[in-house]
Amino acid sequence: MYCLYNAHGVTVDQASILARTYCIKILLILFSITATTPLLADEVISSGWIVPANTPFQTTKPLLEQVVATDSKTDLSHVRIKAEQGYWFIIDLDKQSQSKIEVIYADNSHLAQLDFYTLDENFNPLVEVNNDAYRYVNKVLPHALLPEDEARWAVIYARHSEDDRLSIGLATGNEFANLINKKLRNFFLITGLLLLCLAVVGTVYGLSHQAKSLYLLAYLMCVLSEFLIAKGVLNYFNIEFASLWYTKLQFSFQVLALGVINFYFIHYLQSQNLLNARQDKLTVYISLFCFAAILSCFMKQSVHLTVVILCLGFMLVMLSYLFFYWLSNTKKVVQFKFVLAWFAVILQTLCWQATLVAGAQIQQFNDVLLVVNVIAAVMALLIHERKCVKQYSYSLTHDDDTKLPNKQLLIKRLDSEVKLAIEHSLLLFRPAVLINARANFGYEHVNEQIKLTMGKLAQQLASMNVLCVEANHQHSRCIARLDDSTYGVVIIGKLELSQIEQFVCVINSVFAEGLTHKRIHLIDKVEIGVANYPLHASTSLQLVQRGLQALAVKPLHGERWHMFNIENVTLSQRRIAIASALKEAIECDQLSLFFQPQIYLNTGKVHGAEALLRWEHPQLGNVPPDLFIPIAESSGIISDLTEWVITQALQYQKKMIVLLPEHIVSINISAKDLLRKDLPVLFITLLNEHQLNSANVMLELTESATLFEGVDIKNALNDYRLIGVKIAIDDFGTGYSSLAYLSKMGFDEIKIDKQFVMNIEYSKNDQTICRATCDIAKSLGSYVVAEGIEDSQSMAKLQSYGCEVGQGYFFSRPLPFDDYMQWLEENLETTTVFVNDLKKVVDLIGKNNY
Repeated sequence: MYCLYNAHGVTVDQASILARTYCIKILLILFSITATTPLLADEVISSGWIVPANTPFQTTKPLLEQVVATDSKTDLSHVRIKAEQGYWFIIDLDKQSQSKIEVIYADNSHLAQLDFYTLDENFNPLVEVNNDAYRYVNKVLPHALLPEDEARWAVIYARHSEDDRLSIGLATGNEFANLINKKLRNFFLITGLLLLCLAVVGTVYGLSHQAKSLYLLAYLMCVLSEFLIAKGVLNYFNIEFASLWYTKLQFSFQVLALGVINFYFIHYLQSQNLLNARQDKLTVYISLFCFAAILSCFMKQSVHLTVVILCLGFMLVMLSYLFFYWLSNTKKVVQFKFVLAWFAVILQTLCWQATLVAGAQIQQFNDVLLVVNVIAAVMALLIHERKCVKQYSYSLTHDDDTKLPNKQLLIKRLDSEVKLAIEHSLLLFRPAVLINARANFGYEHVNEQIKLTMGKLAQQLASMNVLCVEANHQHSRCIARLDDSTYGVVIIGKLELSQIEQFVCVINSVFAEGLTHKRIHLIDKVEIGVANYPLHASTSLQLVQRGLQALAVKPLHGERWHMFNIENVTLSQRRIAIASALKEAIECDQLSLFFQPQIYLNTGKVHGAEALLRWEHPQLGNVPPDLFIPIAESSGIISDLTEWVITQALQYQKKMIVLLPEHIVSINISAKDLLRKDLPVLFITLLNEHQLNSANVMLELTESATLFEGVDIKNALNDYRLIGVKIAIDDFGTGYSSLAYLSKMGFDEIKIDKQFVMNIEYSKNDQTICRATCDIAKSLGSYVVAEGIEDSQSMAKLQSYGCEVGQGYFFSRPLPFDDYMQWLEENLETTTVFVNDLKKVVDLIGKNNY
């Protein structure tokens, strides 16, 4: 079920629970009223004579006079009439024991013809008293008012198109009024009860959309329709031929109700795994039978009874099957309830058919059984839904895999401690072994193992000062599961490091055994973070957040756990702010490229420049690349950042080659982007767009990046070489690359890291490393670029080692593009003058020698 909120802030689940609770109370009240109230009043029955004849009154009058002369009276409280046969019923009003008889009535409003006559002593018709107050009641209970002190004989003529029944009674005015009132009261009570049940089941179906609720809804609609037809509601609508179709319609809804409830039971059997796939064919059989039963509604009543007997036979067969299945089934309680419910439906169907035979004599029992069955069905549905809601509520507060309390229940429990202002500490732990175990062993096995492990840990913690997160009559739990691999324990009392150490020792000792599956044993460390209330947090949510922040910090120097530290949070928040602002910085051009010149050490000419990324944020200030580049890699923004750097660098390169055609621009590439298949395509597009020589573009890769998945890196480098782009290995000497690795990759340029250059004049080790790097580069056919040259002595030593190119503050700091273009122009003029003067000196020396 979906959990939505209404305008008052109450969830739909909560609203449905309240609605079902009130509905159950209302149903119980109505049931108690119905059970304690007689459904029918005590009727005044009569006896008289019956004359079968289809002739009018004037023709039948002599025959009636002859019949009353005999003593062969018949009880008229229950009379069967045959189809298309007219009957005359004669009642001697003077022989009735009741005094002041005022009304004669016939308890059947569905007959095709029903006429009342009142006669005097000589069998002459008397004028009936017309009472407008009873004209609507006459459609439900046909009757006639007897003239005062004049009527001696009461005659009723009845005829119907099918076999039916008739009950004739006499009553005083007050008795008849009470009879009508009780009938109407019971009619509206049962109708209201059925409508309320329909509303309840409809609400359940609207919330759950389950087939069982739909079947029960259809069943209640059929029951309500049959009940209304049986009580003569169709007579109020003046429907033509209503009396002719009364029995057929009533029987149709009985059969439909029977078929729908069969579908409901089949669905229930399937949901309880009591029917297999082959037994699903029962649904088809029931459908065919219901169709045949509906067609039988157009047949004679004898056929109706035959069809119902066949249907009941089928249901009894299913009942027998369930009974024997119940004997061998473990779910005997569920099975017994189902058998009992099906038996109640069979009994209801038998009562429906019995009313066609016995009439009013069994109608009272039928109505009581109808009320009981409907209430029982709706109550069963509500109880089942209540159980589902409880299971759903349980799943909201417990983990499905381990059945431990989840984060929601933990926070609720912490809220109660915060309200009482009780000091406590939240200890969160994450067994790192779980990730590898699930990948190797599977979730099912690991969940079983983690249950056992948590059970052992709970036993160890039971004697310690821990908060019970969940306590009920079955068990109590002190461990909660926050997410897939994070668990928590609440320690009651003031924060004491010795106590925390004790808990850490217990947790580590339990998980030291690791997880085993098929002789594979995994053991790993447990990450632990601790936060305290009220020292670190003022609310339960904040305490959980602080605990997760402490858990995220990796312990250093052999620490087994980490306490929450506000400094780490500040740094983490700054990283988050940088990550969120970096995307905006790319889109809003807050980034810029600086260029640091690279100079040929022998000639002083400009070799090119390295493009360095800079970010000046309006609020964060100057953010160094060493800080935001790792954040960009971890947050997935590095691809956009790399594309921006490449695009800007090549646009600037187009302008720089105007001053220096052989100018080489060096661009740094992240290891995350090196294997991207679309990056070479971007280079090809931009090189063609700006008409640049690919040989004047250098890609600088850090040594750690080139060691990342070596085989794929080599293939990626080959893609760039096909374009014509040159490859350089940056920060050489800081990683772990071997000579064989350098030979296999075939770099065009090797850059010596500045940490080996800045102290080269004083450090023998740095001198050895730089000299060896230059020798290695020459042997591999690469040239060397030295970073971090800050004085002439360093430059002289590197030049003596055979280093071709250098960069550093001795030549120039990194410059913005416009400043670099100005520097480049000035440097070219200085270099041209120096070269011209050098030529003149060479020429002069040549002439003197000549």
